[in-house]
Amino acid sequence: MKKLIMVTACAIAAGFAHAQSSVQVSGIIDLGIDYAKGSQSQTRLRDGDMAASRLIFKGVEDLGGGQRAGFLLENGFQADTGAEFFGNNRLFGRQAWVELGGGWGTVRLGRQYTPTFDGLVKADAFYVNSNVSPINLVTSREGQGTAKAVYLARFDNMIAYRTPTIGGFAATLAYAPGEAAGSASGRNAGANLLYANGPLYLYYAYQVQYAGTAAAPVADPTRTTFHFAGGTYTIGPVQLGLTVETDSSNAPGVNDARHYLAAVTWNVNAVHTLRGEVVKRAVDNSALDPYAVTLGWDYALSKRTYLYARAVYVNNPAGGSSSINLIPIDAGSGDNGRSIGFGVRHNF
Repeated sequence: MKKLIMVTACAIAAGFAHAQSSVQVSGIIDLGIDYAKGSQSQTRLRDGDMAASRLIFKGVEDLGGGQRAGFLLENGFQADTGAEFFGNNRLFGRQAWVELGGGWGTVRLGRQYTPTFDGLVKADAFYVNSNVSPINLVTSREGQGTAKAVYLARFDNMIAYRTPTIGGFAATLAYAPGEAAGSASGRNAGANLLYANGPLYLYYAYQVQYAGTAAAPVADPTRTTFHFAGGTYTIGPVQLGLTVETDSSNAPGVNDARHYLAAVTWNVNAVHTLRGEVVKRAVDNSALDPYAVTLGWDYALSKRTYLYARAVYVNNPAGGSSSINLIPIDAGSGDNGRSIGFGVRHNF
């Protein structure tokens, strides 16, 4: 009888422990047929015109007393070829982090999204999709020079603290040491302040990036800073979004730039969603000020499967060559670019 009681108790304890922790495997496969025309034309089978394909391992454990631990490993891959895609051939180049959290907030360590991305993604009708979102003009250096750092949506080696939400307000502080001995090379930092209450969402976010890396440090790394401010307002089935971004560098000869985003998302009904967005880029002391427009349609076949269409247009001034969605535009050509694609996304 004692053995039976012990076995039963152990089984109950094991079941209780299992109920307090979980590991989930999920992901996205997204493929579409895309035609693009700029300086040349291309027909492509493309990954990720709605959302980049990925494989996700996510776990959480209840530590008791309102405390928890968790992790996430996110691999990006190209569904058209099966090849790794994201993060310079790293297995979990999209994200890889561990966290501890509770009523006091959350501390997260590892490769993860920056505070600026967390603020911006809610105001972008295309969720900062690296293929089609017009806000990807922010990664351009045209008219500014190569000394300006390319905007990063993720930091390696990131230490982040996320506050709990209080009265609709939440904030994040993040720091990523560059790990270069005796130099600030590769050092990054950021912060945001978010407010969400009913139909209104507002945010401000800041990011600073230092040139160089631990593997290739520089004695006096230049600094590039990014500021984002904006939000959304929802009126019935329609969400309107606005964002203003500015970026500057302390490197000699680098011009400041600004980006203006206007977005609309219309949830027509339970299965149809229409999206539109325009972004204007403006560079000080330069005539290279392009704009980009993206239109989209989503059709929900089920809770997990969508059909979609995306149309992209990039307008370049004379001598410009900015592009998004990998539309082939020759350097300095002044050519405009356009693409149209149709695809299917499946969540698993």
